[in-house]
Amino acid sequence: MTQREQEDRHERGSALRALLSAPFVDAADPAYALVRRHERQLASTLQSTYGYQLEVGSTAARASGPPTPEGLRRPLRIRPASASGRQRPPDDWPALSDRGCVLVLLTLVALERGGAQTAIADLARGVELAGADVDPPVTVEFRERAERTAFADGLDLLCTWGVLEHTSGSHGSYARREQGEDEALFTVDRRRLALLLRDPASALAATTLDELLDESSRYPPTPEGENRARAERLARRLTEDPALVLADLDDDERAYFIGQRARIEAAVAEATGYGVERRAEGSALIADDRAFTDVPFPTNATVKQAALLLCDTLAAAEAGAVVGAEALRDAMSDLVVAHGRHWGRDADDPAQVSALAAAAIDVLVACDLARPASSGGVLPRPLAARFRTPTVRTAGAQP
Repeated sequence: MTQREQEDRHERGSALRALLSAPFVDAADPAYALVRRHERQLASTLQSTYGYQLEVGSTAARASGPPTPEGLRRPLRIRPASASGRQRPPDDWPALSDRGCVLVLLTLVALERGGAQTAIADLARGVELAGADVDPPVTVEFRERAERTAFADGLDLLCTWGVLEHTSGSHGSYARREQGEDEALFTVDRRRLALLLRDPASALAATTLDELLDESSRYPPTPEGENRARAERLARRLTEDPALVLADLDDDERAYFIGQRARIEAAVAEATGYGVERRAEGSALIADDRAFTDVPFPTNATVKQAALLLCDTLAAAEAGAVVGAEALRDAMSDLVVAHGRHWGRDADDPAQVSALAAAAIDVLVACDLARPASSGGVLPRPLAARFRTPTVRTAGAQP
C-alpha cells in the first residue's frame, strides 16, 4: 500500500467515524472536507456495511439509518449553552424527556409546513395544530410550564443539530411564550430538516416501536435479503454498541454471526480504522483514542471511579445471577470507607452511599456493563469482567 493509499484510508476512517458520532457533520467541521473528498467510497461503505444512506449538502453531511437496540436505550442529550457545560462529557449533558421527544416530532411537522424563518409563537401554534392532526390526536397544552419547558428543550436540541438557528430575540422566550414577551426568531435549515426525519407524521402515527422501526421494505423478501438485513444489523451493533454479545442475539442472528463473524469484523475494522477484539462471549470494537465514545469510561470522575470499582462485585457474581440492591449498597459502603476521603463522601451517611451507588449503577447500565433487574438489583454483563481488578501472579505460581 502506497503512502497516498494509507493516507486516503486514514481519512476515510476519520470521516466515517465523524458521520457515525453525530447527527450531522457541519460544513465548518474539518471532517466535512474529508467526507466531500471521499464521498463516493464513504457512501458505498455505509450502504454495504451498515445499510446507512449518506447525504451531503452545502451546510452539512449526514449518515442516516435505523438505531441498534442498545441505541434505543440511550437518551438524546442537549448540549449546554455555557462553555463550561460543553466541556463536560456528553453523558453529563441534560437528557431530553419522553415528552420532549414527542414535541420534537411535532415541531418537525410544523417546520415542514412552514417557511425559512419562524417566530416562536407561530411555531408553537404549528405544534398545536400538528398534534391535533395526529390520529389519535396529541394534546399540547402550552399553558403548562412543564410543557413549555419540554418544548424549549426540544428547540435547544434542534439548534444543537443545526436544524434551527436562533436568529434573534430572547432565549428565555422559548419557555415563556407569553404575550408581550420578547419573541425569539429562528432560521430553518430546510436541507437538514429534510435529512433529519423523512416522515415525522408517520413516525407520530406509529402505534408500536416495531412500526416505527420497520425497515422490511428496504430488503427483498428472499433468503438473500434476510441475510443482508442481518449482516447490516450486526455490523451496526458491533460498531455503535459497547459490545456485540452473542447471548443478546436471537437464534438466527447468532448462527449467522458465528458463520460470518470474520467477514463482519473485517468489514467494520476496515470501515472505522479500529481493531476488533474477539472473545467467547462476543466481539467489541476497540476505540483507543475515544474519538468514537459518547460515554467515556473509566475516567477520573468520582461516580465513574466508583462504577469501575463496582465491576469487581459484578465480575464475582455467578453467571446469570442477579446482584441484589442490598449487595450493591454494601459493596459501595466498603468502597466509600476505603476511598471516601478522596471522593468527598461520608461512609457513615447512608444517604450519600445510596446516592453514589445509584449513580454508579446508572453508569454501569449506560456502558452495558449491567442491566437493571426487576428485583431492584442488576444483572452483570460479560463486558464487566474486562474492568475487574487484575490478578497479578508471580513467576512460577500455579493458576
